[in-house]
Amino acid sequence: MQPLAVRILYVVLIAVYGVSSVAAVETKYPHGGFDPRLDKLQGLLDYIHTVEKIKVKAGPRLWKAIESIPVATDISITPEQEADLRDWLYDFLVAFSVSGNDSLAAEFYLREGINNPTALQHMKKTLENWGIPKGDTPFDLFQAMHRAVLDYQGCEYRFGNAFFRHSTFKIFEMQDQYESYRAHPRDAAKAKFKLQKEVKEALRAGEKRVFTDIAFVAEDPAEFAGSAGSVCTPFFCRLVWDPERAMWRFVEVVYNSKQPNSFLFSAL
Repeated sequence: MQPLAVRILYVVLIAVYGVSSVAAVETKYPHGGFDPRLDKLQGLLDYIHTVEKIKVKAGPRLWKAIESIPVATDISITPEQEADLRDWLYDFLVAFSVSGNDSLAAEFYLREGINNPTALQHMKKTLENWGIPKGDTPFDLFQAMHRAVLDYQGCEYRFGNAFFRHSTFKIFEMQDQYESYRAHPRDAAKAKFKLQKEVKEALRAGEKRVFTDIAFVAEDPAEFAGSAGSVCTPFFCRLVWDPERAMWRFVEVVYNSKQPNSFLFSAL
C-alpha cells in the first residue's frame, strides 16, 4: 500500500530534527499513559481542560510532540519498529484532523489491506440504504462512509487538540493467552478488530507476540463543540507487531466518547 500523503511532511522533518531512539523508561501507568478506569480518569480530564494542548495539524509541532513520547520496554525492538510506531500515531491523528480529508481517512483504514470483507459488504449495503453514491472498491466504501458519518454528526473532522504529557509507547510480550483491556469507562466504545482472533490463536499455539499500548487524550474541534464546550476523549490503542508485513497493526481500541460511531473501526 502506498504511504499516506502526510508522510512527505515528516520525511522532511526527519532531516531537520533527526530521529533518535528514546531510551527505555520506567512508567507507573499501566496502559501506555494512564489507567482507563473512570474514577482514575475524571480528575485528569478536568485538569486537561485547563492546560495547553497540542494542535492536531500536520507539521513539525505535532511531529516533534510525537517524537518526544518515551518508549517503555524491557524487550528489544529495532529502530525501524520504533519509527513505525511514531509514524502510525502521526498518521492516525492527521487523517482525522483539520489537515486530513476523506481520502486520508480511507487510506488510514486500509493501511493494512482488506481484513474484513464481510464488514465491507455491510458498509456497502448501508450506503445503498442511505441513498449515498459510492464506488465499489474498498477505498470508495471507506471514503463514502467516513463522509456520511461526519455529515450525520455535523462535523468536518474529529481531532482538534491532543494531550501527550502522560503518554508512553509501552512495549510488551504476550504468550498463551490474550489479555484484553479489562477496566474502562462504562460508556466507552470498544472495538476488537478481526485481527484479534488470529492473534489469540497464535498465542494459544505457543507463539509470542509483541504489543504496544499507547494512551492519549484528544479534544474535539472547538468549532463543532456544543454549548457545554469541547469534549476530551481518552484513547487506549493497542497495536501488535506483524513480522511478515513488518508493520504495527491495530488490534484493539477503547475510547470514552459521546459519539461512539465516530470511527469505522468495526469494519477493520
